[in-house]
Amino acid sequence: MSSEAETAQNVVDAVSEQPTISLVVEFTGGLEMLFGDERRHSLSIPAVDKDGKPATVAFLIDHLCRETMKDSRKELFVLDDHL
Repeated sequence: MSSEAETAQNVVDAVSEQPTISLVVEFTGGLEMLFGDERRHSLSIPAVDKDGKPATVAFLIDHLCRETMKDSRKELFVLDDHL
């Protein structure tokens, strides 16, 4: 295996071995419309952020906006990085 291939495989292995947090998020009051009309979402998020700090609610909200939200109107869910 070439050096580049080994490096790439090491990165994949490191990412797949990172601890995760499994949780369920439920939306009501119309918010489910922003998430593909699905009220309940089972998620698995990294336990730490890209800086190695423990995941926070702010990290979860950002993850929801980037990975789960189907609607482009993020401002209906988050305003100035607050709910």
